[in-house]
Amino acid sequence: MAAKAKEANGKLGVMVVGLGAVATTFITGVMMTRKGLGKPVGSMTQYDKIRVGRGENKKYLHYKDIVPLANLDDLVFAAWDVYPANAYESAINAEVLKEKDIEPVADELKAIKPMKAAFDKNYAKRLEGNNTMGDITRWEMVERLREDIRNFKKESGVDRVVVLWAASTEVYVPVDMKYHGTEKAMVEAMKADDKEHIAPSMCYAYAALLEGCPFIMGAPNTTVDFPAMWEVAERTKMPIAGKDFKTGQTLVKSGFAPIIGTRCLGLNGWFSTNILGNRDGLVLDEPANFRTKEVSKLSTLESILVPEDQPDLYGVNCGGEGNDHNG
Repeated sequence: MAAKAKEANGKLGVMVVGLGAVATTFITGVMMTRKGLGKPVGSMTQYDKIRVGRGENKKYLHYKDIVPLANLDDLVFAAWDVYPANAYESAINAEVLKEKDIEPVADELKAIKPMKAAFDKNYAKRLEGNNTMGDITRWEMVERLREDIRNFKKESGVDRVVVLWAASTEVYVPVDMKYHGTEKAMVEAMKADDKEHIAPSMCYAYAALLEGCPFIMGAPNTTVDFPAMWEVAERTKMPIAGKDFKTGQTLVKSGFAPIIGTRCLGLNGWFSTNILGNRDGLVLDEPANFRTKEVSKLSTLESILVPEDQPDLYGVNCGGEGNDHNG
């Protein structure tokens, strides 16, 4: 018999890398919901149900009735960002939410002031923020981030922490087994300050895992996509998850493309334009950064429509996904 999961008691710290449009919309939504001023629209944990059992024993339960989940009231937020603006200022600047949706929780948002980010401008050349740890080595980044996590736990009194990447897409870093094959090799690269093979996001992920925090990657970076990070996750018994939130154009593709395939409709290309990308849109305007998103998204239409099986319908021009600039 499987062991019963531990109850989700106490406060849960949510430390977000990047306090931009995505993070502030998420945080504001949680705070509005907690006050009864809004509904958690779009939240699968709050609305979705999963079938449990079969036949006469079949029933549909919310996630929290199947596995122990923290209540929205128990979430405590913190963030890192290259810009010093607090969560309220950032939410206003992002212009995703209306001001009337932000003002009711203004005081709580103003209290979230970002810590200095572990940042390398070579990985996001379009960002000009000065709220950073400065020109430090990759290993120093890991140590400073671990200290930030420990301090947050101590000062906030949370029982556990999850680290979530909601920052911009980094320059593409191909997986190289010489540097990413084992934890030992990765640590050696970090201590050697190998800026080419170790992205700042990898430092966040490694620091989180070492501090006993699950790590969720919300961008298409290769941050946790290699054996070294899997080894650390196994050793620390900490979950790693994510490969871009895919809540924009990719969500539309994955929902609409099966209809095209099922009806055997032809497709010459798929093109989209970023309308409200905020800082992420700015960063993705740099070809090296867009390359990361392009690599992760190229397989979406191909895996759904399978051009080699239907060359008349989805030939060589079906790769128009590369023009997806949604941020």
